[in-house]
Amino acid sequence: GHRDFYTALNAVLAKYEGSRVFGDIGCYTLGYMPPFHAIHSCVEMGASLTMAIGAANSGVWPSVGVIGDSTFTHSGMTGLLDAVNSNADITLCISDNLTTGMTGGQDSAGTGKLEKICAAIGVPEEHIRTIIPLPKNYPDMERVIEEEINYHGVSVVICRRECIQTAKRHAAAKNRQ
Repeated sequence: GHRDFYTALNAVLAKYEGSRVFGDIGCYTLGYMPPFHAIHSCVEMGASLTMAIGAANSGVWPSVGVIGDSTFTHSGMTGLLDAVNSNADITLCISDNLTTGMTGGQDSAGTGKLEKICAAIGVPEEHIRTIIPLPKNYPDMERVIEEEINYHGVSVVICRRECIQTAKRHAAAKNRQ
């Protein structure tokens, strides 16, 4: 899912001079590499949010954080709370592949709960949006990403699409039944 998300994100950010995208550790960190070149920095788990907040506070706009679903529940929720408490002008994109893909495909603590978690932390519900990153959805994805970037405050875009490796395992297990 991150491939199609980065294609849409790059299309939107091409309209904004000086935009910055801060990443975290996970399969979505591949967005740093060609052909996407979509992430400008990656330090550690959870840092996408705090780096985006710092950049926004220093005048960088748009300031976008990209984090995975597992990393978000592991070490990103506190950064989101800081963003809400300071009303940071950031857009957080959560790459929700419905698993903890980088370490073997275990269930993610946030599966099925990300919208509720973000709302409970204080993100306005109308600025918690979910997209399905597929090529056929590019126009809608780009519209949602652009709307949330243009919202001045904390917004979250959840990019939900099952990890291809997990999907293959699920399909194989279903065929064996």
